[in-house]
Amino acid sequence: MRFDVLLFELRLFKSRSQAATAIQSGEALLNGAQVKPSRDAGVGDRITLSVPGTRRTLEVLALPRGSMSREAAKALVRDLPPS
Repeated sequence: MRFDVLLFELRLFKSRSQAATAIQSGEALLNGAQVKPSRDAGVGDRITLSVPGTRRTLEVLALPRGSMSREAAKALVRDLPPS
């Protein structure tokens, strides 16, 4: 699944374009690296989100299937402790 689509489907961003902008600006990393929005992402990958003053790393446990609620999307990722 495309990285920007995954971020949107997991409800980490309100729109796919916001997700793509975050990826391009380096605020959303895939496995610790800056990648293009079209990069494939899947189960086991780590997403790092950086906003001013906070950094959050998530592990993808399962891929979303279609549109889902924010609560259901939370079950598809696991917060990792800061390293």
